[in-house]
Amino acid sequence: MPTSREFLASPACSAASRSSATDTLATSTPATYTLATSTLATYALVSLLAASVGCAGSGSGSMGAMAPTIASTAVPAQSETATNRSNTEQSSLVAMLDGQAIEWSELRTPIAELAGQQVLRDAVLDIRLMRQLRERSLVIDADAITREESLLLETLSPNRERAVELLGAIRLRQGLGPTRFAALLRRNAGLRALIARDVRVDETGIANAFDMLHGTKRVARLAVLTSLPDAERFINDVKAGRPFVDLAVERSLDEGAARGGLLAPIARRDPSYPEGLRAALYATAIGGISAPVLDNGRFFVVTVLEERPGDGTTLEASRSRCEEVVRRSQERLLMDALARELSALEGVTIFDRGFDPPIK
Repeated sequence: MPTSREFLASPACSAASRSSATDTLATSTPATYTLATSTLATYALVSLLAASVGCAGSGSGSMGAMAPTIASTAVPAQSETATNRSNTEQSSLVAMLDGQAIEWSELRTPIAELAGQQVLRDAVLDIRLMRQLRERSLVIDADAITREESLLLETLSPNRERAVELLGAIRLRQGLGPTRFAALLRRNAGLRALIARDVRVDETGIANAFDMLHGTKRVARLAVLTSLPDAERFINDVKAGRPFVDLAVERSLDEGAARGGLLAPIARRDPSYPEGLRAALYATAIGGISAPVLDNGRFFVVTVLEERPGDGTTLEASRSRCEEVVRRSQERLLMDALARELSALEGVTIFDRGFDPPIK
């Protein structure tokens, strides 16, 4: 079942609502970073941010601890040959259980079914990404990768320790061990370099960011219903005295029904939510309930709990921060689109049937 933000991410909704994000950021700040995988699933890092978006269990944010190391010491040819022979003999052995071997050949096909498509798309994305970087004479160095990690941590939390903790949880949830996480950072750095010239920071975007960061926000509950009669029946029951929260738990199709449809505070110009929702939210009196609103084939109604005033910050005082939010948001959307384009499997000949899409 989709979350409220995911459900409302319809074609009429801003593209920002369709991006990855982690749950932590989805309820607090605009998503400004994406974990660029081939599918860009949420969490979103953020899912929400959402992300899509996600350690090896250590929770370390240090690239030094995550990146694979390469030994620089030369190995005598005879020792190297012996080592390679030993590795070959043991390469199929994955684990032992009570004296019984578990070999790679037994695990390969299930692993491919579980994550083969994702890994293949990542590999396709990386190959095409490197080609485009070479064509434009762009080089991704260690500093660029370090900046990606710093940006990710800053987005997760202004507190470094808390950010590292959140990143660890995301990595654990998304299966991002040292190799995949290092590749992800390099991939994001490459995508960011390729789309840099297309980023545009304008006054409309700055005004939207200012409203989201410092403007008035409303707190509301949402219920998502299958049809107009269901929505009207829901509204009539609320007006007859039944609590909105109870009805949302009982009838709403949204994942947020479990908490009575409670939404994070929403600014009037927050593009992460569709215009229809924001219009209904700000047209409804405090304590009132909206008329049914059609969105993405279903109907929703909202009740407004409270309105929180802006914090008094001026636009000029916040301009640099707002510009940064707009820039990161645009980068995220452009990186998302480019990653989807480059990871498409059109033109890829797959010889191993274990990497076919799962049967639906």
